[in-house]
Amino acid sequence: MVEVKAEVERKILLNPGPATTTDSVKRALVIPDICPRERAFCELYADVRRRLAELVGDPAEIAAIPIVGSGTTALEAVMVGLLPAGARLLVIDNGDYGTRLAAMARALGISHAVLEVGWAKPIDLAVLESTLAQAEPPISHVYVVHHETSSGLLNPLAPIVEVCRRHAVRVLLDAMSSFACLATPVGTGGVDAVVSSSNKCVQGMAGIGIIVATRSLIEDARSSARRCFTLDLVAEYDHLEKTGQSRFTVPPQLVSALHQALVELEQEGLAAREARYARSMRVLTEGLRALGFELLLEDALQSRILVAIRSPEAAWFDFDAMHDALHAEGFTIYPGKPGAAATFRLSVLGAIDHCDIQAFLGCLERYLREVRANG
Repeated sequence: MVEVKAEVERKILLNPGPATTTDSVKRALVIPDICPRERAFCELYADVRRRLAELVGDPAEIAAIPIVGSGTTALEAVMVGLLPAGARLLVIDNGDYGTRLAAMARALGISHAVLEVGWAKPIDLAVLESTLAQAEPPISHVYVVHHETSSGLLNPLAPIVEVCRRHAVRVLLDAMSSFACLATPVGTGGVDAVVSSSNKCVQGMAGIGIIVATRSLIEDARSSARRCFTLDLVAEYDHLEKTGQSRFTVPPQLVSALHQALVELEQEGLAAREARYARSMRVLTEGLRALGFELLLEDALQSRILVAIRSPEAAWFDFDAMHDALHAEGFTIYPGKPGAAATFRLSVLGAIDHCDIQAFLGCLERYLREVRANG
C-alpha cells in the first residue's frame, strides 16, 4: 500500500502551464477506483461538460467535448474533426503558436493559407479584412491564437470576430492560456470553437484537452468524410450526447480534479480570477522594472497573464543559473521562445496571487544582488 500525504509541498510555477494548483484540487485526484462507464462517473463527466460550456456561452447552443491529451492534441482535433469538406482555413501567425497551427495544417494536408503578421507584432485588422475579401478560393474558417504565450501578446478578440463575421467566416480560437480567465464567448456574437486545456487558467491537472464548440459547427462537419478515428469530434460528441460516456477510456482521477477546479472557479468567479491575475501581473511588472529588467512589449499589447522579459546583455546574466537558484527557493521560471528577441518568460496563471509574486521578487532581488556583486 502507498501512503498518500495529506499535504504536498507547494511550488510556485511561473511557467505558462502546468499551473500551481490548490491542495483541494490535488486531493481530488485521490478517489476510489471507478470504471468510467459507471453512472456515477458519467454524471460527474456531464457536470464537467456543463460547467465548461457555461463558462463561455449557452449550453443549448454550444457543447463541451473534453478529450484525453494535451492542449495541442485538442487544437489538432478541431482541425481534423470539425473542418468540413471544402473548408479553406486561414491561420493568423504572429507568434510560435500561430506558427504551430500552420505547421499542423500542412502536416494534415488541410487546404489553408497563412496570414504572416510577424513575431510579437499586432494584427492589422485592415490587412485581415482585405485578406478575407480577396482570398481565392474563399476562406471559410480562421484559426487564431488569443493569448500568444511565446511573447505575452494579447490579440484583440472582439474586432477579429467582427471582421470575420462580415465575411461569413467561422472563428476557431486557440485560447490555451486565456480560457477561464479572459472572456472568450462562444456562440452568438462570439467564436465558433474555443480550445484550451485543463492545466492552465482552469487550474486543474494536465492531461485533458478542452473543446467548446457551437452545435452548428459540429453539424456542419457531420456530412464530411472523417479524416481520423480517435480525434473524430463529431463521433465523440454523438457518443457523449447519447450515452454520457467518451468513446475511449478517460482518466477518472484527472476528471475529478478538473471538476474540483471548475467548482473553485465558480466560487471565485471569472471576473475575480481575471482581477487576481491582473493584480499579480501589475506587481510583477512593476517589480521587474524596479530591478532593471526591460519588458518585451508595451503595456497596450501585453496580456495580464504572461510577460516576456528581454534577456539582459550583461556578463552576469545566465538564465540557467538564475533558474536553478530560484527553483531551489520554490519558484519555477521559464525560458523564452526563439523569436525576434532573446527573452525569458514569467506567468501569473494558476493558484497564486500577488503575495506569491512579492515573495518571488524578493528572491530574485537577492539573487541579482549576489551575482552582480560577484560579476
